[in-house]
Amino acid sequence: MPRVSSSHCLPCFLRDGTMTREKYGIPCTRAGMKFSVLLLTPDDVQADIILSVLSRLRVIRCRTEQEAMTICQHQELCLALIVENLPALDGGRVFAELGAIQPGLAGILLSASADIVQLQGALEAGFSGLVELPVNATSLMRVVNQALERCRLQQENTRLRTLIPLYSLGEQFLAASTEQETLEGLLEAVDQQTGASQISVMLHDARDGCLHVAAARGMALELVQSIRLHSGDQIAGWVFQQGQPVILNKEDQAESIFSPLLQQPDIVSAISFPLRVREQILGVLNISQKQTDERFSEADTEMLSILCSQAAVALEHVRTLHQLAATTRMRTLFEQYVAPEVAELLLAQNSDLMGLGEIKNVTVLFADIRNFTRLVQRIDLQALRLFLNAFFQFFTEEVFQHRGTVDKFMGDAVLAVFGAPVKLEQPNLAAARTAWAIKAKFAALRDQWSTRYQEFQEVDLGVAVTSGTVFLGNIGSARRLDYTVIGNEVNIAQRLAAECSSGRIYVTEAVRQDIDAWFEIKEMGEMQLRGVEQQTRVFCVDGEK
Repeated sequence: MPRVSSSHCLPCFLRDGTMTREKYGIPCTRAGMKFSVLLLTPDDVQADIILSVLSRLRVIRCRTEQEAMTICQHQELCLALIVENLPALDGGRVFAELGAIQPGLAGILLSASADIVQLQGALEAGFSGLVELPVNATSLMRVVNQALERCRLQQENTRLRTLIPLYSLGEQFLAASTEQETLEGLLEAVDQQTGASQISVMLHDARDGCLHVAAARGMALELVQSIRLHSGDQIAGWVFQQGQPVILNKEDQAESIFSPLLQQPDIVSAISFPLRVREQILGVLNISQKQTDERFSEADTEMLSILCSQAAVALEHVRTLHQLAATTRMRTLFEQYVAPEVAELLLAQNSDLMGLGEIKNVTVLFADIRNFTRLVQRIDLQALRLFLNAFFQFFTEEVFQHRGTVDKFMGDAVLAVFGAPVKLEQPNLAAARTAWAIKAKFAALRDQWSTRYQEFQEVDLGVAVTSGTVFLGNIGSARRLDYTVIGNEVNIAQRLAAECSSGRIYVTEAVRQDIDAWFEIKEMGEMQLRGVEQQTRVFCVDGEK
């Protein structure tokens, strides 16, 4: 007589329903999935035999049809084993009634007759398989494993159909432009998926080291504003500290390590879930159920895992964008006053701005517009402003092009530095080339303005380049800082520029040695500069070689 069996290797199931590959070597696609099996038979001896064969499964035994109906109404099942005892028990009818209570319930018929006709009838009644009595342990286990594997696949497909649409919410989260929009989107998604009575998102504030409620539904405003939790405090603080979710249902709350912390006895079920992005935990999502008798399950935890991970990524994205925007605004503001390299230094210095400075060997370029005081007395101030802006514009462009730093504008003069904070292999040469380009452009600018105002024919540009050790860094007070250079070489450059005439470029001995191969140099002799104790040997740049 043909038997219903299978030659496939199928996963084995523990008595509590957890899958294992210990016996058959089949990997589990979802570790920890639980299965409850119903066994309906009035025969105690027969029940003991079947239970011993299925000792590794979670089996609920009942003796009567009514008892099976009651269990099916209160217990989630995946498989029903029905021992048919005609005419006392019609297995097909009972299974149909159980299936009406729990659609998708799988069934196996155990019958004294297991021929083709009986098998066909069982399949037509919706059973997954047929096992002949008395029970053969191997045949029973194979048929049961086949049914459980189909049940597992069905549950997995259902789970995927439920979870996959949640991933599309990631685009909505990332479309948010503010933290509040992201949090409200998370609350809405959790509300739709769980129907929780209370939902709150707590974010960690580094300023006070506490978790604060940043968004909530179903909670009084006074309560929302009053909650402050340190890491490790209460359930949410523990979840934030440990990075592990906590699920509490009413019937097992008393056995939980958190039972002393449960302050709302009317809560039927609750979950606290961390908002994690990579290794950083941003906060905690809390949901609780009060208005219904529904319990949260591991499926809810899995769903929250998807939502929280997407929301956490969106939060980090928004914060990064805002930080970038703030940094860009600050950088733009700084670069209105200092060179980009100095702005980079100041932005990178998180604290102790007064301590930003060092002794360096640099090249100093000083340019001074000669006879400008006379222009101020004769030319409209608005016109002078335009002239100075044009001068400062090309001066800055040339300095930046040669990787120098504009230190400051001083009325009709400009100070630039080469070799720091941007390191240069030949700072003296870079400064000399900058000075030569500025000299040519100033001559063109002066000729242009001379066509409008004859007085501009009297102005000239004096340029000096020196090299030596200076202090480069912040000076001033905590409320007003100036990133600048201080040292004797700065004074010498300023005094030399004041001595220049006819668009000359004066340099010191240290500079001449480095640029002699690229420029025609003429010695001017030693000069006694105002405010400088020793005489200075001066050279003039006459042209490029």
